[in-house]
Order: sequence, then C-alpha cells, then structure tokens
Amino acid sequence: MFFGRISVRAWFMHRSPGEDRRNTMSDMQEFSAQSAETRNQGFDPMAALPGYEGAAVEPATRNLSSIDETVDGQSYFLGEIPQAQLVDPCAFLPLNSDRLIGSVNTVEKLMFEVGLLVEEEVNQIQKHQRRIAFWEDRIEKNKVQVKKNELRIKQNNTDIIYDKKNRDYWLSRAEEVDLDYSHAESSGRHQDWAWLIKKYGLKNADGSEIDAKIHCVEELCNGEAKNLAAEYRSSGNKYDIMKKARETENRRLIGENAKYLNSNDQLQSYISTTYVGDIEPLQDGVLLLKELGVKLKALGQEEKATFGEMRTWSEPFLNDFIKANSRVPQSVVTHFRRLTSIPLPPEHC
Repeated sequence: MFFGRISVRAWFMHRSPGEDRRNTMSDMQEFSAQSAETRNQGFDPMAALPGYEGAAVEPATRNLSSIDETVDGQSYFLGEIPQAQLVDPCAFLPLNSDRLIGSVNTVEKLMFEVGLLVEEEVNQIQKHQRRIAFWEDRIEKNKVQVKKNELRIKQNNTDIIYDKKNRDYWLSRAEEVDLDYSHAESSGRHQDWAWLIKKYGLKNADGSEIDAKIHCVEELCNGEAKNLAAEYRSSGNKYDIMKKARETENRRLIGENAKYLNSNDQLQSYISTTYVGDIEPLQDGVLLLKELGVKLKALGQEEKATFGEMRTWSEPFLNDFIKANSRVPQSVVTHFRRLTSIPLPPEHC
C-alpha cells in the first residue's frame, strides 16, 4: 500500500539522462545569450551585492520561481498520483488517505451492501436446501415403501412354507388313496375291500356305505377312490398355486424395492453433489462477507480509519482465505475486492 508524499519536484529530479542532457544544452544556450546581452549593455559589479538599489532579478531566476510554485501546487501522496497511472482506467478507487467516515459514512454504506450480498447468498443456499428437502422427503417415502414391501415379503415367505406343507400333505394323501386301492385290488378279498371302505368312508351314489361283499365292490371302490384322490390333488394344487403366486409377488416386490433403493442412491448422490458443489461454496462466500462485515464494524468505531487501512487488511486476508477455501464463488471474491477498493482488471470492474 502507498503512504507518504511525493512531489512533482522529486519526480523532476528523477528524469532520464537524455532529458538532463537536453535541458543542460538549453540552459547553456540561454546563459550564452544572456552573457552577450550583458556585455552589450555593460556589467555593473555592484548589482550583485545585497542591498544594492539597482539590483535586478535575472530572467532565469524568475523561471525557476515559477516552476517552484507550479511544483508545490501539484504534490501528491506517495502512490496516489493520478488514478489512470495506478489502476485500471475504468475503475475509480478512493485514495489511501481518504477517510472512511467523513461527510459520508462509507462504513455504513459498505455494511449495508454486505448485508444485502449475504442475504442474496443465503437465499441461494435456501433454494438448494429446498431441493434437498424435496429429495430427502422422497427418500423417506421410498424407505417406508421398501419397509412395507419387506414385511410383505417376509409374510409371504412364512405363508409359502405352509403352502408347501399343505400341498405336500394333500398330494401325499391322494397318493396314499391310490396305493391303498391298489393293495385291496391286488388282494380281492372282501376283508381288504371292507378295510378300504371303512378307512376312507367310501359311499354309494345315494350316500349309503358300500357293501364289501357284493360282486361289484371293486368297481364302486375304484370310482370312489379316484374321486377322493382327485379331490385331495385339487386341494394340494390350490396350495401350490397360492405358493407360486406368493413367490411371484415376492419377485415383484424385490424388483420394486431395488428401484426404490436405486432411486435413493441417486437422490443421495444429488444431495451430496449439491452440498459439495453448490451449498458449501456459497457458505464459504457468506463466511467471507461476514468477516468483511466484522472488519467494517471495527473500522466504524475508529473516526480516523482510512481506505488504506482497509486495503492493508483486506488483500492479505482475501489471499489467505482463498487458499483455505478455494471453492468460494468468484462473484463473491469480486464483490469483496470491489467493496474493499482492491484494484481489479477491466473485465471484473
């Protein structure tokens, strides 16, 4: 930063050697001309003495006096020579020596603008948070549905076990009827037919019990045994159909849960990306602006605070902050530089 004063006279004294040579030759020519004129008019040695009434000021002395007045009237603070020589011509920056609090309280204006920028950044954060809230709500609904489906799958698995047992029971009963009938048929004795009739309650068409001693007992038992075995197989098949239906439903629910879980993974990815790529940089920007607000508040308590003091703090602080928080939005950095009067290239002014 720039402090102290530098005058045009000092700048004059640092002219280039070419300029010195040109000025020296000009002075020598002027001195020669004046010497010739003096010889023509006559030289009075008393004229150079102090207090001599006829003393006259030389033309060269008058020129130097005029230059001194001009030089003293155009002095600048060191580093505060015209802005066009210091920063981008499109940007107007206050001088380092300018007070932050004068006829206009610049600190209050800057703090008000910082507050607006913080509010704007917070609004952006809230927009992203509303999106995240919507995604999180969907995730929770998906989790509820997945849990519901899992309970249904669990119940189906329990029912499938019983369906298998019932199916096997009734199919085995049908096989047992066929086997017992084959035994009685192989024996052909009325005692074995009576055993088969009693065991399964075989009846005539009118509902009366079949007589094991009649000559057509085999035909009657054959028909009734087949009907009974078919009824048992029908019951077993019903349980088998129910088992297969539950297995099909489980496959559907498993696929549905996979879609919900994949959707949740995708939504979680959106949330993570939004936090890392959008919200956290905005939060860094809010932090940077709030740090500026704290500094401005401190400067506002100092009546003689200057723009130079603010620049002295702001540029090193911004440099360190960007190193530690490289994702801070460029727009916030640009606002920070503008508010603290740090020079910017033309395209960012």
